[in-house]
Amino acid sequence: MRLSRGRLYPLLLLLTACGYLWLSVSSDSSRVFGWNGCLIRYLFHIPCPSCGSTRAVQAAFHGEWLSALYYNPLGLLLAALMVVVPVWIVIDLLTGSSSFLRAYRLVEQQLQRWPYALTGILAILINWIWNFQKYM
Repeated sequence: MRLSRGRLYPLLLLLTACGYLWLSVSSDSSRVFGWNGCLIRYLFHIPCPSCGSTRAVQAAFHGEWLSALYYNPLGLLLAALMVVVPVWIVIDLLTGSSSFLRAYRLVEQQLQRWPYALTGILAILINWIWNFQKYM
């Protein structure tokens, strides 16, 4: 299913807002929710590929790049997306452009090709192994 601009932009803005909300409450999550961070790790006692992403994004937003990389390399990408995506979407909305939608579709199209998909899968697996080494 191909998302239109009218569906993609609000969805990504909502997801980004949820991400910022999660960052704002995550430091108190162990007191509020009784668990600290990753629901997968809490339930199954194994780290997921994205374990440490919250700490990585927080570290990146504080300029602590090496700490962010250690916590989870995916967190650096996530932090960049959390800044770039909403700004780009707002610029598109103000100018009436669809440049973000075109870029999104291009990336989506590239990720459907096996060399790029395989590279992404391998990167996630390597990241998961990294998390196992840190947390187990």
